[in-house]
Amino acid sequence: MPIMDSDPETTRLAQLLRELGAGEQEARAAAAGGSGGVLALELALRTGPPLTVAAAAAATGLEPDTFMRFWHALGLATPPAGAAAVPVDIVAALPVVSEATHAWLGEESALGIARVIGSTSARIAEALVDAFRLGFEVPELTAGTSYSEVVEQYVEITRVSLPAFQEFVGAVVKAHLVRVASSTWSLDEDNLATGRELFVGFVDLVGYTALARTLTAGELAALVRRFEEVVADVVTTGGGRVVKLIGDGAMFAADAVADGCRIALALSDRLAEAESLPPARVGADCGPVVSLYGDYFGEVVDRAARLVALANPSTVVVSERVAAGGGRSFSFEQLPPQALKGFGAPAVTYRLLAR
Repeated sequence: MPIMDSDPETTRLAQLLRELGAGEQEARAAAAGGSGGVLALELALRTGPPLTVAAAAAATGLEPDTFMRFWHALGLATPPAGAAAVPVDIVAALPVVSEATHAWLGEESALGIARVIGSTSARIAEALVDAFRLGFEVPELTAGTSYSEVVEQYVEITRVSLPAFQEFVGAVVKAHLVRVASSTWSLDEDNLATGRELFVGFVDLVGYTALARTLTAGELAALVRRFEEVVADVVTTGGGRVVKLIGDGAMFAADAVADGCRIALALSDRLAEAESLPPARVGADCGPVVSLYGDYFGEVVDRAARLVALANPSTVVVSERVAAGGGRSFSFEQLPPQALKGFGAPAVTYRLLAR
């Protein structure tokens, strides 16, 4: 958001930028051009002067092309030629990380993990910035607080809170490492891929596309937030894991078929009862999946994604394997055989019901 066109406001913001380490010309240009807030945040987060790509590659001891492969894998765009835009803390950490991952995992796996870190970090950053703007910056500006004062406040908040937030993220990663390490797994015949036996489900809001066109931006955001809240609550309470959220849908997994069935039914029921959400349909299969960088692939995943399209609103459609392994806590109503896109013969499918 651009600053007010008042000289005192521009002067105050430029002074803040100088105090944070900006040069005189850089501070004046940013304050007058509306980018003072972004520059203030960048300066507050710096642990040292940024480097050019060439200097960063030399400092890491990596070949320039290897450095750029990791840089791009982290989701970071190539800086302008000659620009000092590589954060020094990334430069300091990259050699240790790259050497360790190369030694233990090989370059292909190391780059794959870097891509996961990059995409996950980008989503965290967007969520934090959007929430801060809506929850702090806009209310403060609306209440009459000057832009320079708002910048001063969020710079201080960042300095105080970010270290604790980084520790929190690290602690959550540790907890998930233990969770994943305790799960069962297998290898393919060539020892090239990790596999797991899982219940895999997809949940999809009915009529979302048409509904979204009738909503304001705020109403759409509220709908998606509410959907994600319900999915996360139901899946984790049921002992499963949300693999990914896909706008109007989500993919989830569970180690046990019975747990997956309970989650699927609970999702269908909760979303049907939610006044602020359209009903949903759920499709699921179970069996061996390929596990790669936090996501799952293979025939089971593909079949589950196709089965969700066969379900009526507020119902769950499952495969023959789920029906065979679901146990006596559930009923399975066989449906007429239907073709699934990408699969050969018509599939034997069942509607999942609570007993």
